[in-house]
Amino acid sequence: MATDMTLRKILELGLINGDMEIWVRDPNMRVLTHGDWERTLVLEYLDSELESFTWQEDDLYIDLKDEVTLI
Repeated sequence: MATDMTLRKILELGLINGDMEIWVRDPNMRVLTHGDWERTLVLEYLDSELESFTWQEDDLYIDLKDEVTLI
């Protein structure tokens, strides 16, 4: 059984360094927030399920699987 990929799992794998800018996008590719991994608005998406992720130089692009409503 496959487990869902989350931003938290990417952090735990050590794929994010302190210099990276993280871009969180919804399924329609709209940017929801961006910043370094310690930014509160980025941390709100730690456990959101990801459709995909990719990086280019010091930018990490996180594409969410579903629309997310933050409380």
